[in-house]
Amino acid sequence: MTVNRLDPETGLFLVKKIGVSDTDARQVRREVDLGAATRLRRGVFTTAERWGRLDPDQKYLDRIRAVVETRKHDPVISHESAAALWGIPLGGGTPRAVHVLARPASHARSKNGVFVHRTEFDWAEIVELDGVLVTSPARTLIDLARTVPFGDAVVALDHALNPDRVGPRALVYADELSEALARVGSARGLARAQRAIEFARPNAANPGESLSRVTIFELGFPDPELQCRHRNPRGGSYFTDHEWEEYLVIGEFDGKGKYLKEEYLRGRTPGDVVYEEKIREDHLRAEGFTVVRWGWAELADRAMLRRILVGAGLPVIR
Repeated sequence: MTVNRLDPETGLFLVKKIGVSDTDARQVRREVDLGAATRLRRGVFTTAERWGRLDPDQKYLDRIRAVVETRKHDPVISHESAAALWGIPLGGGTPRAVHVLARPASHARSKNGVFVHRTEFDWAEIVELDGVLVTSPARTLIDLARTVPFGDAVVALDHALNPDRVGPRALVYADELSEALARVGSARGLARAQRAIEFARPNAANPGESLSRVTIFELGFPDPELQCRHRNPRGGSYFTDHEWEEYLVIGEFDGKGKYLKEEYLRGRTPGDVVYEEKIREDHLRAEGFTVVRWGWAELADRAMLRRILVGAGLPVIR
């Protein structure tokens, strides 16, 4: 399959697309057998070379598009799949199934990698995004808050509430979420959704910080302040991830991206970043703070994070 046979917008080859001959369809299936093409769903293919370049999130977006292209009627993409289309992250990694909405009276069933949510919805909550029908950001977040684990919901809510992290199309405000929650016709999941909305904040900088805050809360420690400003003696300001001023403790989440991804390196080497972090930490310690750090491993092993925070002087209050 040559690149010029792929849809320029989606990167996919559709057997049922107008102009595709039976010969074309047989050829692409032979290419799958030869390892030159990849089948996403029945009648939907892409080149193996292109597929190999995609990261898991991009592959999931392709799978969503493949479902859209092969349903008899335009599906309404929802829940984790809607979040992926809006660029809203989840704490639990890339989803597997493609999520769609259907009316309660619908005979649609979950199968073949499609999860059907049979529930009422208002068409005012459905928008068209790049040719796909998808739940609005507010409706998407409410659906997530009612159904996914608390930490995943907080990651999504924190992201969508933060104007520095999310594009204008997906940005939401707290009052929008409250209004969307009030419109939900079923009581199922309302309490858990309300809890997640109340816990969410608009100034968490990344999913690791959001999940850290959830873990800190569930371990019984005091709630931290986020992104507190400190003067940089060399000019400008520092902002801390989590801070407990009363106890003179600062907690920093360190994901690998800080030291490896170009968006964080900004032309610097990883060594430069480590050195700058050391100077920054020295300045914060000079103000009398104890500075502790953790990463994904400590979030996965809560006992380890608990020892770090207790060792820094934080009390368990719940």
